[in-house]
Amino acid sequence: MKTRFHTILFLTVLLFLSACTKLERESFNEIYPENFFRNESDVQKAVAGLYNLPFRMGYGSYYGVDQYSYQVVSDFTAGTMSSRWTDASGYPSYQEHRWEANNTSGYAKDYIEKMYGSYNNLTRIMNTIERIQNAPVSDAVKTTAIAEAKCLYAWIGFILYDTFGPVPLATDEAVADPDAKTLIPRLSDEQYTKVMIDNLDAAIPNLPIRQDDAWGRVSKGLALMLKLKFYMVNKNFKEAEKVARELYSYRGTVYDLMPTYKDIFSKANVRNKEIIHAIPCGLADGVQNRWIVQFYPVRYAQNRQCWFTWGMNWAFYDTFEPGDDRLNSVVTNYTSITGEINNRHSSFLQYAAAIVKYDDPTFTGEFATVDLIVYRFADVMLSLAECINQNSGPTQEAIGLVNEIRARAKLSALTAAKTANKEAFDKAILSEQLHEFMGEGLSRQDKIRHGTFVSDSKALFPNSQSAPYKVRFPIPAKYILESKGIVKQNPGYNE
Repeated sequence: MKTRFHTILFLTVLLFLSACTKLERESFNEIYPENFFRNESDVQKAVAGLYNLPFRMGYGSYYGVDQYSYQVVSDFTAGTMSSRWTDASGYPSYQEHRWEANNTSGYAKDYIEKMYGSYNNLTRIMNTIERIQNAPVSDAVKTTAIAEAKCLYAWIGFILYDTFGPVPLATDEAVADPDAKTLIPRLSDEQYTKVMIDNLDAAIPNLPIRQDDAWGRVSKGLALMLKLKFYMVNKNFKEAEKVARELYSYRGTVYDLMPTYKDIFSKANVRNKEIIHAIPCGLADGVQNRWIVQFYPVRYAQNRQCWFTWGMNWAFYDTFEPGDDRLNSVVTNYTSITGEINNRHSSFLQYAAAIVKYDDPTFTGEFATVDLIVYRFADVMLSLAECINQNSGPTQEAIGLVNEIRARAKLSALTAAKTANKEAFDKAILSEQLHEFMGEGLSRQDKIRHGTFVSDSKALFPNSQSAPYKVRFPIPAKYILESKGIVKQNPGYNE
């Protein structure tokens, strides 16, 4: 952990989240404590600024679709994704779980340092909440703004927790005395999770269930989803089932499944009912969806400059059942616009199959404008099925939830053998989760929870250096040194 000087570097509100139509793009290059947080407009701009760096769609963000993106690294380390840049030393470091406390190399080293350093965003949000509380605005404005900030706090908190376990959290006392050189230890898993759940519980009553009029802002639906995720990664299936059932209760009125898989990701169906949260993208806002650029094959279509950096590991492709409609979102062979034959044995596709699930007919050059989906209702259904199975075994309700997802994929119902007991059904649920959310950044946490993260890496990659302790990344050594040993390394590293 870096020594916390907690000097409040007062909200350099750069370019506010342009991705949301309700978050106005303005420039605030000269903002000082004496001329900010004076009115409701200032409060709204401050909250909008919290979205800017970590959540906007761009390289360097959590969902930036580059080699340091939380979403990309999740699938890469789970072995479901691969890259055509097979000779680049950085990419195998992910697949083969090469990271260590002191000698990590390749892209994993940079990812670990960049991601861990982003815990300072949590302090930034705490500072903003304190300023909002002291602002001369109505209680109603404060309540809504603070609820939004608390949800963003827990969202960042979850991403970091999923990656490293607990990270240091600035206390109220440390924020109140920014000049003090406070060294803050990591909380226990239970303490950290409680802080985040408390923030979500405080936010939930003051957020709309869905942000149709302010698309891209956090909502009660997102807050509940984050609460569900915290319980799931901690394998607290009893509490997770309660949250999943609450989310499921909104089916039909707020959320639902789309009729076909491809419809979910189509620009024609933007803001459809399956989406619980998405990061809005549009040329008018200056924010583009980079997913298509990075995932679509090279020279796949005219006027589209795609790099095909990421694709589906062929070994993972082979786990799909014949006839799975989701495979219509995967390209396994094509003739390029220059006449080049691409398939599993030649040219670009020999390294990976291409995932082409997002559809934007207006996409030209490098700039797509279809929204990037973060969470959707199918995840609620499969999570609920998993919780029921863990708590009660393979009930008809749980089996029905999985079969409904399978039916949409034009697959038959699960066989009796796959639902015969808790273990068999758990394996079937994981298979469905991996296939349903291909390329969406959920496979790492799903495999860790189901206990296959380490074993799959060893089975897929002969040079894998995976081990049970690598379900969490190491804390960068420089933060431990700067904390004078107050921050402790994750168990298993340096042992």
